[in-house]
Amino acid sequence: MQMPLGDTVVSETRPQALLRGAVFAIGVLCCAAARPQAASARAYGVSESSLSAAHRVRDAVLPAYAPARQVRGTIRIWGSPEDGSLIRALATGFARFQPRTRVLVTLHGPESTFAGVYMDVADIAFMAREIRVPLETMAFEWVHHYLPFTVQIANAGLGDGTGVRRPGVNLAFFVSRDNPLSCLTLRQLDDVFAADHRRGGGNARRWGALGLQGRWAGRPIHVYGPALSNIAAVFMRHAVLEGSYKWNPAYHEVVGGWRAVLGAAARDPDGLALAPPLPGNPALKTLKVAASSAAPCVALDARTAETRAYPLARSIDAALDRKPGTPLKPQVKEFLRFILSRQGQDIIARNGSYLPLSVSTLRRQLRRLQ
Repeated sequence: MQMPLGDTVVSETRPQALLRGAVFAIGVLCCAAARPQAASARAYGVSESSLSAAHRVRDAVLPAYAPARQVRGTIRIWGSPEDGSLIRALATGFARFQPRTRVLVTLHGPESTFAGVYMDVADIAFMAREIRVPLETMAFEWVHHYLPFTVQIANAGLGDGTGVRRPGVNLAFFVSRDNPLSCLTLRQLDDVFAADHRRGGGNARRWGALGLQGRWAGRPIHVYGPALSNIAAVFMRHAVLEGSYKWNPAYHEVVGGWRAVLGAAARDPDGLALAPPLPGNPALKTLKVAASSAAPCVALDARTAETRAYPLARSIDAALDRKPGTPLKPQVKEFLRFILSRQGQDIIARNGSYLPLSVSTLRRQLRRLQ
């Protein structure tokens, strides 16, 4: 079945027998070569109003995409169903510059995305989360005998709009609005969330251990968050607990999604919750985070996430099979160059689930493609 989508055709095909899922082929029907040009918001199928001020890409600063060469061939991308519209928009935008390419998109889910790369049925894994270390990297190394190649293509979002359903969402820490605490260091977070404290601290089970005094000093800290198998908890384990599997035994695993996590903390004056900064929680306040006791306390917002000033800022990566010292496939390299361009980052910003890269990060990632 074929469904027209602008200048592209989306072809629905049967999934491969090896791995079942929703498979979409995005190709370009071209009777005559189209002149590459910068596409407008309408060309990408999004409205101008969908781009918030916080997500706006400064076109005068970001480099525009200019094809290094005209390429042809198929680019196989595996991703999550939640990212399907974004991947299709990127493929459509790319096709305006590279009309002889065909993008085949397979949408199984975040847990199987990377498997497509090391099983050689995908050229790019559009990772909506961090690669699991060592589980997934070890599987890749068993097959290829070298590490996977990754490129940062966006910053994780803030959970607003559709971004709340993405595994790769930036995380903050919430306490009661009456709680006098305003900032936590990474070591203090480890003191609260961990049991073995690889950052060199000790158990912080009462608010006094975090510097609160008076009536707060002896009150217990009640920790709320997602299930420990959740991708957000895996990120927390690597970024804060320094790889430890030993969590605070009193950690409350809340089922029902992020709203349920924040709801549990809002009902508990002694609660401390790990969750994205979702709107609509007047009983809670967001804590700032500092990398160390000597570093500034930084609030999580679009600017600090994009600049990576927030100590726990997360990135959205593309993972590939690239043997060290060898070039990327020409069509894959050009597609990644498009994503890391003014036009590609504009599509990401307008989609609203993720934040665009800063100019400095974008240029670093472009150099990695060489």
